[in-house]
Amino acid sequence: MNDPSWFESWFNSPYYHLLYRDRDESEARPFIERLMRHLQLPPGARILDLACGKGRHSIVLADLGYEVLGIDIAPENIAQAKQFSRTGFSFDVHDMRQPLFAEPFDAVLNLFTSFGYFDTEQEHLAALETMARALKPTGKLVIDYLNIGLARAQLVENEARTIEEVKFDITRKIVANYLVKKIVVEDRKKNQSLAFEEKVSMFGENDFARMLAQVNVSIVEVWGDYLLSPYNPVESPRMILIGKPN
Repeated sequence: MNDPSWFESWFNSPYYHLLYRDRDESEARPFIERLMRHLQLPPGARILDLACGKGRHSIVLADLGYEVLGIDIAPENIAQAKQFSRTGFSFDVHDMRQPLFAEPFDAVLNLFTSFGYFDTEQEHLAALETMARALKPTGKLVIDYLNIGLARAQLVENEARTIEEVKFDITRKIVANYLVKKIVVEDRKKNQSLAFEEKVSMFGENDFARMLAQVNVSIVEVWGDYLLSPYNPVESPRMILIGKPN
């Protein structure tokens, strides 16, 4: 890998959380409640929130009565999430490319484009293998990903934002089938400038179907937004895949 840890440094940065501060529990709750009703998981079902960030989705799941494990590669995220831990609700630092040794789950959730970060298909397959192996034979896998059709059509190449005296200069390009976002941070209060990157693979539904087949999972439903509307490859803001073990 050329840069195996861009996501570790960026996701551990306080500037990441400042830029995306609107992504909180109140933003996550309506979607999670709707998704759980659709999946019809019974109270007490075991759920893995894979790449959980600071735990905004995990918190809602636990409030709904599920047994939840949230895992994330960023120690700073997990340190903040652990303040919400209680019996049947826990967090741990874990790299999704590595096997997870835990009792199988009724559902594995990978939400808000928390996949596609790696340089090789082997690494992506390793992450999908972790998800597949974590499922019970009757379990459900949910992958919430950007819709590459809309991402290409509505690409905003340049953007500038200022939040709490921190300026973010953002550029976006599609390079070698990755959506690459460069973020230059100028913190006026600390008189410092830093540069970060986000790089996400432009995977479509067929790419996921092909890779999931290699880990013995089939796609059974595809939704296009957080209202669970039908998926349209041109217009939908999201691509939400529901899979099950073969």
